[in-house]
Amino acid sequence: QAAGGAAHSAVPWRSGLAWQVSIFMGLQSLAFYTAVAWLPSILIHDGASNTTAGWLLFYYQVIALAASSVLPLLTRGRRDQRWAALGASVLVLAGFAVLLSAPGLPIVACTLLGLGGGPCLVLALTFQSERAGAPGEAAALAGMAQSIGYLVAAAGPLLLGILHDATGSWTLPLVLLLVLGVAMAAAGHGAGKDRHVRYPDAHQ
Repeated sequence: QAAGGAAHSAVPWRSGLAWQVSIFMGLQSLAFYTAVAWLPSILIHDGASNTTAGWLLFYYQVIALAASSVLPLLTRGRRDQRWAALGASVLVLAGFAVLLSAPGLPIVACTLLGLGGGPCLVLALTFQSERAGAPGEAAALAGMAQSIGYLVAAAGPLLLGILHDATGSWTLPLVLLLVLGVAMAAAGHGAGKDRHVRYPDAHQ
């Protein structure tokens, strides 16, 4: 059906909440694309065979898909999603921490990354609509979050690859992912609060 006169809203560049939504979108995307791009290389560097590394990547994606399917059932009817976003982010953070500190436990790392990564994606997309008060505002917020988010996500794997080439090790890239994981958890906790972005042209 036609939108019926839905107003166009300006992109909310000055909104702290919009930036939290955008940063969470970017960092969870960065974690996912980094895992898809570099997880097999990290595992092979730690002693896994090519075949094992490939299956573990597949396993990670299956767990992420399953977790993303379960999350809506757990959060149905809840507008405040701070703790869901924080918990999912902590699981991703823990997964990278296991890769760094316990390379002999790749199945644990992949399980944690999947359990956190799938829900993070669902939440990141959910925030883009639930933190806006009208369809036009949701479109503006989604445009901001996805533009910033995918720019961050595209740069992340490249930067981490450069760091690996420069140092000959995955230690520094994984440490950086831990730091970004903390930032993702903080942004997710802020973006998950039940409130709306304030738009300069909104009727408030």
